[in-house]
Amino acid sequence: MRKLSFIFIGIILSSCVSTKFITLEVREPAAVSFPPEVTNVLIVDNSSSYTENEDESTKGSGILELDSARTILLNSLALFMNEENYFSKVELYPHKTNNSETSIPLSKSKIQSLCKEKQANSIISLDMFAISAQVESENTAYFTNYSILGAKLGAFINVYSAEGALYSTPIGYIDSLFRAEERDWSRRIKSNIAEVNDLITEISVVGADKLTGKFIPSWKTQDRFYYSDNSGKMKEAAQCVDAGKWAEAAEIWSDLYDTETNPKKMIRLALNLALANEAIDETENAFSWINTAFGLLPSNNRKSQLATEVTLYKEILRNRLENKPKLYEQLGLEDIEEEK
Repeated sequence: MRKLSFIFIGIILSSCVSTKFITLEVREPAAVSFPPEVTNVLIVDNSSSYTENEDESTKGSGILELDSARTILLNSLALFMNEENYFSKVELYPHKTNNSETSIPLSKSKIQSLCKEKQANSIISLDMFAISAQVESENTAYFTNYSILGAKLGAFINVYSAEGALYSTPIGYIDSLFRAEERDWSRRIKSNIAEVNDLITEISVVGADKLTGKFIPSWKTQDRFYYSDNSGKMKEAAQCVDAGKWAEAAEIWSDLYDTETNPKKMIRLALNLALANEAIDETENAFSWINTAFGLLPSNNRKSQLATEVTLYKEILRNRLENKPKLYEQLGLEDIEEEK
């Protein structure tokens, strides 16, 4: 009986399923697709000079004003876009193009004049910009004082050809950052100048980084997961994943899938194979495997955790597959695909 007990325990341990989480670097297409002839881009500040929403009590206090935050965003945007080496040159126009207190889009003649002056093929025009900061402080049952400092940023951008035609629909961008402290921040903005300025600067730089992805294909870190257990082969596949050897992991999972008869295990292995193919940029094969996993789900139990995980991953891969032609076009790879 003792020997049988050990065997039984061994079977339980080897069948214990675990979910392992990893991150993938995924390249996503930009929101705007520029024609191949666009090599020099000019960024202009065409936002209004309207400042009524700025807190009059903060003027002269040392807190960054709207113009300063806007300058940080635009300079960072030009810097980040140049660092990508996607265009030959990205330049920030040194003067505001709108000195009124209302929002006035650039005219075709103004766009043509600016492009001629700076020898640009396209213009990125910041037409609206807003930023705000606030401090909230309260007593709670857990902390004597609990304070939250927040900043919000909004931008509205148009992208034009050198002739003045719009390249895409207007781009709206909204973002926010918060910091929480277990100490008593005064509710008065002027009493927190250093913290407020730091957060306004941070959100302006973060905003520029995210806006760069609107105009240039960018790498994004995304969370993924795969299934494993205590069996020797699954542990070996997990070691391959840890070493970045996705092809080797896929070979192990494929061999296991071919001999597996348990539907749940087959679903998990198919999802693993979808992930392995995504990791080596074989999006079509990845989508085929996740469809296989989806097809194995029991029709009378589509609300289980396993079914939910498969369905969500299927949507992720569907979006990647649909975006692939746009991404390849932006990277100049569509001709290579046609030759295959």
